[in-house]
Amino acid sequence: MKTTSRCISIVLGTLMASSASAAATQDVAGDSGVSVYYEFNAGGISTYFTDCKGIGSQNEVERVRGNPREESVTSTIVGRLLVKNLTCSRGLTKSMDFWNWRQQVVSGRSGRARVDATLIAYDQTMTPIAEWSFSRVWPASIDFNETTPGKETIVFAADQVQRLR
Repeated sequence: MKTTSRCISIVLGTLMASSASAAATQDVAGDSGVSVYYEFNAGGISTYFTDCKGIGSQNEVERVRGNPREESVTSTIVGRLLVKNLTCSRGLTKSMDFWNWRQQVVSGRSGRARVDATLIAYDQTMTPIAEWSFSRVWPASIDFNETTPGKETIVFAADQVQRLR
């Protein structure tokens, strides 16, 4: 009995390790082979993603003339802040949480659909390596990926993003 239990534990451990490494998609150090997993929490919805892109913000760059008499001299000033859309992917699940949240936006109830969210990046040992906070997040789109069957991609829009660690 102990031998059977030990064999089952070894097989399950191997399966979990291989599926975890196959599911991870982002290399933290560029060449180290360390994979990242993402935990997403928003408005009571909690899930893990295998890939997240577009975390950040940027400012528009405005060009102005430095001297009204000299048209060839320009300066740059900081323009409007734009928060990038967050695009996350995971394997397709039975959960209807994201679909129902998206339907709030589709049906015109986008005000109630906007919630605060956090995204935590973990390494392969599930040690947190980074965390972001998003203000007034809402699902801008859901795509059931045609090129990778069984993969769901969700694009989130947010008003603000801040890296916490």
